[in-house]
Amino acid sequence: MRTRRRFFRHDDKIFLFLVPSFIGLAVFYLVPFGTSIYYSLIDNAVSRQFVGLANLIETWNNQAFQLAVRNTLVFMGANIPLSMGLSLLLALAFKPMKIKTRRILLVFFLLPLVIPSGSMIFFWERFVAINGVFNRLFFPGVPVDWLNSPFAMMFIVIIFLWRNIGFNVILFQAGLDFIPKDYYEFASIEGAGKFRQFFMVTLTYLGPTFLLVFIMSVVNSFKVFREIYLLAGAYPNQEIYLLQHFLNNQFAALNYQRMASASFFIFGFVLVLVFVLYFVQQRQDYTV
Repeated sequence: MRTRRRFFRHDDKIFLFLVPSFIGLAVFYLVPFGTSIYYSLIDNAVSRQFVGLANLIETWNNQAFQLAVRNTLVFMGANIPLSMGLSLLLALAFKPMKIKTRRILLVFFLLPLVIPSGSMIFFWERFVAINGVFNRLFFPGVPVDWLNSPFAMMFIVIIFLWRNIGFNVILFQAGLDFIPKDYYEFASIEGAGKFRQFFMVTLTYLGPTFLLVFIMSVVNSFKVFREIYLLAGAYPNQEIYLLQHFLNNQFAALNYQRMASASFFIFGFVLVLVFVLYFVQQRQDYTV
């Protein structure tokens, strides 16, 4: 009985250390989320009359919202597979290298993460501007305003990859280091070549890492607004008008109902996507 009481007392002390984290979670995440749901169900912030799903339906039928959704899906559909694929290839290329060489290369790929956004955008603005480096090198006769062209999305994806691929490389590198070498030796004894070992061992046991990298890529995809905003402003070319632009413009217009409704759609989409991938990963068979 004494041991049991001591355990609960010790557990209570541990809970006290978690209280600040719970308070921060409630203040900065749970309360704002609940407020967003509330605003999506009322007509305005003055009369506050309950309108049910009217705001959600109106936001869903809004042409600017539909454009933002389409561009965001295109952006994520391009950058997430490219980011995961390229970072995995780089992690595999770094694995046989010496630790010192690997660390130097990882630091090089992580540099874009520590560069301030203002300095980074200053570089890219000079690179893709009408009189920028890219036009001088490849289109000196007929310069193109790339951020107002059908190829604007391509440059945004390149900027995203350049800034975020280093972090994904580190995650994949950690996942590769946790795969025991015995699995590869066992697969080699069974007659599996390098190609089959990659699919049967590497990809299989990188399942949890793939899920983590995917979630981080989705989160970082929604953070690209800062760079696009600094490059093209609040109302960029329609090719790169994303959900973050829609939310920012609704906030500037004090249309909290539409902004909250759009946030609810984003939350639902990300939640469903993550849960589907989580359950798929949990059903993965980890037997060689």
